[in-house]
Amino acid sequence: METTRRTIIKSASVAGSVAVVGSSAVLTSGCTSAESDDSQAEPGAAASVSSSEVPVGSGTVVDDTYVVTQPKEGEFHAFSSVCTHQGCQVRNVTETEIVCPCHSSMFSTTTGEVLGGPATEPLPEYSVSESSGELTISGT
Repeated sequence: METTRRTIIKSASVAGSVAVVGSSAVLTSGCTSAESDDSQAEPGAAASVSSSEVPVGSGTVVDDTYVVTQPKEGEFHAFSSVCTHQGCQVRNVTETEIVCPCHSSMFSTTTGEVLGGPATEPLPEYSVSESSGELTISGT
């Protein structure tokens, strides 16, 4: 078979397309593998955490399902820990923001509202109650 300029260009085009598709899969896989694992607890199930494990001016992820925040001493809020953009697990909580590590969406620690995209929907909010230093999050 004769190698022509056309054959070389077609081969380079196919190889380039495969490289682009492959790199796209690698870049987005961080939002779908471990973060959307079926072994995570589903919202709806109650969860609990000691109030001492939720730092004032920050928060913590509970059972890979909820993020509980304490913006001010004794003020607790609970939200889904799954980003509404592409389902990544939120991990970072500052005094005013819950931040998704995948695409840097930011949500309010008091309302769950979007403070910065690409997410457009707020984090679902759940009720949290305190009794004897134990917080209970109700997923319903």
